Amino acid sequence: MPKKETLIRKLTQKPTPRNFTINELDALMSQCGCIKYSGGRGSSIGYFHEKSKRKLTFDGPHPGKELYRYQIKKVLDFLADIGEI
Repeated sequence: MPKKETLIRKLTQKPTPRNFTINELDALMSQCGCIKYSGGRGSSIGYFHEKSKRKLTFDGPHPGKELYRYQIKKVLDFLADIGEI
């Protein structure tokens, strides 16, 4: 499993990466103290940060597994809110 610092570095590179996968996001969020859950609407996924009680929810990428730019922006905002970046 890649280290948190490596995943954050990849996620924050410029230009926005087009190859950050949902599996890498799962690993990063787990290392940041988040629990993954199914959102309830079809392909919706979410992460719950236990310490801050904050949630991040969005539709999972499909048909591929790479996150879209708007999803990466949401992830970066969420990580900033919980104090991870």
